[in-house]
Amino acid sequence: MQVPAPAARREGGLPYKWIVACVVIFGTFMSILDSTIVNIAIPRLQSAFGTDLNSVQWVLTAYTLAQGVATPLTAFLADRVGIKRFYIMSLVGFTLGSALCGIAWSLPVLIIFRIFQGVTGAFLTPLAITLLYREFPPQERGTVMGAFGVPILIAPAIGPTIGGYIVTYINWQLIFYINLPIGVVGLLMAFFFLREGEIIRNKTFDIPGFLLSAIGLGLLLYGLSDASTDGWLSGPVLGTLAGGALLLILFIYVELSAARQGRHPLLDLTVFTDRSFTTSSIASLLVTFSLYGGLFLVPVYLENLRGLSAFNAGLVLLPQAFASMITMLLGGRLVDKFGVRAIVIPGLVIMSIALWLYSLLDLYIPIGQFQWLLILRSCGIGLCMQPLMVSALSNIEPRRLSQASSVSTTLRFVGSSLTIAILATMVQSQNKIHYAHLAERVTATSPLGKLVVMLQGALMGKGLSATAAYAYALKTIGGLLQRQSYMLAMQDGFRLSFYLGIIAIIATLFVSGAKKKKTAQEEASMSEEERAEAEKAREEASLAV
Repeated sequence: MQVPAPAARREGGLPYKWIVACVVIFGTFMSILDSTIVNIAIPRLQSAFGTDLNSVQWVLTAYTLAQGVATPLTAFLADRVGIKRFYIMSLVGFTLGSALCGIAWSLPVLIIFRIFQGVTGAFLTPLAITLLYREFPPQERGTVMGAFGVPILIAPAIGPTIGGYIVTYINWQLIFYINLPIGVVGLLMAFFFLREGEIIRNKTFDIPGFLLSAIGLGLLLYGLSDASTDGWLSGPVLGTLAGGALLLILFIYVELSAARQGRHPLLDLTVFTDRSFTTSSIASLLVTFSLYGGLFLVPVYLENLRGLSAFNAGLVLLPQAFASMITMLLGGRLVDKFGVRAIVIPGLVIMSIALWLYSLLDLYIPIGQFQWLLILRSCGIGLCMQPLMVSALSNIEPRRLSQASSVSTTLRFVGSSLTIAILATMVQSQNKIHYAHLAERVTATSPLGKLVVMLQGALMGKGLSATAAYAYALKTIGGLLQRQSYMLAMQDGFRLSFYLGIIAIIATLFVSGAKKKKTAQEEASMSEEERAEAEKAREEASLAV
């Protein structure tokens, strides 16, 4: 599958390798744009289906979890089916999943269709990288990976604004239907221009590892989601959390046993014996918590608590997306000169300062000032993400780089889905607690208690009966308390992100620098396959942000 095609092959005067680049960049852009467009629509979906935040978060959680479970299957299925055929199947599946999401008539149905969309979309990016590496020689891969990185950076910048405009001025279904023409064009390009690779029929699939990881993660996320309604100590919540944890422990045992016996595990977990990989992965997971926590909570704050339309919320988020894009590129360059810790630790400090300021948010901060907080946090994240991904693979042996890269990517998908589930549950639970505490303070002599009497008198002056006026006054005060309790719950969520940011700084202190570069003799002693594998995995890691 990795046999490179001759670079001189041409279609219509354009080298075939650049045709491949155009095809896969087009498809990858669609999948990344879709995930960022949906984020801004969460409050709108919440009102459209008449549900709470804890339930609607599964639109995001189910999608990212499906990606995390499906990503490790890419290499096996590409070899068994054929890389061109599998890429087309994935593109068809993602486009069909988008159409199904658009016609969803209830939230559970939408979540099911999002799972299908996430599974098929998970294969597009790793398949695109494989197709590019098959065609481009080592000395040109840096250039094409720079081009491939464009949609990865641009899509998150424009996605919230496009999604906000669609949700505000058209309807939420279009955020999924917009993928249909893009998917059809991408499918036609892939069908007519891509060429098939080698098909390997004798590869074995790690069925126990796949089932244990999929069911274990599903139970864990379901337990986290149910905790806000049933309580952390309820039987179903404790049962699903314990069951999920047990299955994931068994998954670790099965995968480690398969690796020791020389079989093909779904994920080679022995890469965690490398200290740099382990500490960098821990720090990356904590940064991911901050990244996806912000993507999830900030639109809810802007739309539900500040009353902005989805489009205006997208405009507020636009500057911070470009700030993250710029600092991400800057961090990747600076880490080569100054090392991982010299770049990542300042980035984590900046991010933590922003998160602490987030935890002090109120309902009246000027939007312009809030945008500067968004930019500050994004700059910190931009300096952290790419260097941590690269440092995770810095000391891995060449023969194990592809496995380590696969583990790192899977951790990122699973971490993002866990983040959304944990924060949604936490905000929902804390909202109830804060509301109860605030309601206890409303007495006859408190300011809000006196306001109830004033409102009742004003409404009675307009002709309402005493009972109706009192009920309406209580409802008005209840709405004010609800907004304030929701704000306090979101502060708790940001405060948790701040604490995890501090832990990330501590973890980064233990990240070792890359081993010194191999000498010419050592490089010469490496096989051609080892050198190609090493270069491939390192460049994949730089794109994993």
